Amino acid sequence: MDDREENLVVLELILKDLDCDLVRARSGQEALRILFDQVFAVILLDVRMPGMDGFETAEFIRQRQRSKNTPIILITAADVSSDQIIRGYSAGVVDFIFKPFVHQLLAAKVGIFVELFRKSENLRVSEERFRLLVESVKDYAIFMLDTEGGIVSWNLGAERISGYRQKEIVGKHFSVFYPAEDVQAGKPENGLRMAVTEARFEEECWRIRKDGTRFWAHIVLTPVRDEQGHLRGFAQVTRDVTELKEAAQVLSELPARLLQSQDEERRRIAHELHDSTSPALAGAISRLYMLKDRAKDLDKRASTALQDSLALAENVAREIRSLSERMYSRALEQAGFVSAVRSHAEAFGKQSGVRVELDLPATSGRLPQHLEIVLFRILQEVLPYIQLHSNRQLAVIRFRSAREEHTLEISDRSGKMDVAVPGPPERRKTGLEIRLAGPGERIKQLGGNLAISTRGGTIVRAVVPVHANAVPSEDVIEP
Repeated sequence: MDDREENLVVLELILKDLDCDLVRARSGQEALRILFDQVFAVILLDVRMPGMDGFETAEFIRQRQRSKNTPIILITAADVSSDQIIRGYSAGVVDFIFKPFVHQLLAAKVGIFVELFRKSENLRVSEERFRLLVESVKDYAIFMLDTEGGIVSWNLGAERISGYRQKEIVGKHFSVFYPAEDVQAGKPENGLRMAVTEARFEEECWRIRKDGTRFWAHIVLTPVRDEQGHLRGFAQVTRDVTELKEAAQVLSELPARLLQSQDEERRRIAHELHDSTSPALAGAISRLYMLKDRAKDLDKRASTALQDSLALAENVAREIRSLSERMYSRALEQAGFVSAVRSHAEAFGKQSGVRVELDLPATSGRLPQHLEIVLFRILQEVLPYIQLHSNRQLAVIRFRSAREEHTLEISDRSGKMDVAVPGPPERRKTGLEIRLAGPGERIKQLGGNLAISTRGGTIVRAVVPVHANAVPSEDVIEP
């Protein structure tokens, strides 16, 4: 701002290389009108102006909200008094330029303020974009904490997930989202310490909404530091993953539920097959024996046909009993796991020619039904595999019930029960692993482990806790 045209021209020539927009004003009133709707990096004011001088104009500029922080440089003659300099600084002036101009000094001073403005403007735009982004995100709770865990910012996602409005939650400690037992255990403070120590803290756990309901949350807590590395607070991002957890739980339970349904269907078919065919076949065989006793005078051809029919009927009856037993063991249902293993192993050895060695307790109480079924299914799958794939033609079945766990081991080698089962590397599953996928998932859900090795022989070991539940309680989604 200057009332003389030649001074404005000189200033423009000096500042033209700064690559910025220059705006002229020939009076204080005109300068204030221009400042009403524009933002500037720096303002150059001539002190001596008709009407409103540079000091008065600077005071009015500082009174306006939009321009109160804009740097002001006063241009004056070299004979300016100390009182005038003090008045200028009191009015908010940041510097003085004396006439005649030192071109390089003027350009350098103005250039510094222009560069600072550009950086601050870029930062402001970046911060505004980030603020709008954070506030508009609805699927994630994004908020800031102070160094003690107090909430200092809030977004729409946080409001949607937790139920708290910004005015209700800002200023409170973030432990309000933790279950009471976690607060008593010091988990909120531990999370802050871990974030500081590790530069990041991540966990999945239960969190509490405003209405008291729980949700399963995935949380990332990150410390925020200044340029000197001093801790200024924390940024927390929370996502409600309850539906994902429920879906994962359903998927993890699916193989076991399918196996349970399959077991129930096998049991139904086995019972129907046995109960519907056994009486009819027994009657047919009985009548065939009657015919055999009374048909002594039949010719040789008829007698042979009768003998063959009797043999076929007896063979069909055996096959049906065997199939029924393979589908669902009546011995398992009536006498328990150990007795069923003995009878199944004896029948398998006779039919297959595989030598079966048993290492079983002399007496054993009943196991939970779901545990007996899954262990017996493993036995039914492994023995035929050994018959087909083992050169030893030997099957060793070991079962132990200790204080803490039940252990079933089936292998094609003799030896102690503590033979290590090597974990297979990442590779394509073997046929045995595929056949045992369902029982394996069921064992896992019972809190146990199924180890399988087919390298250098076959070893299958199932370990299940004594107090195994049908569905592990820690996997149950709370209401």
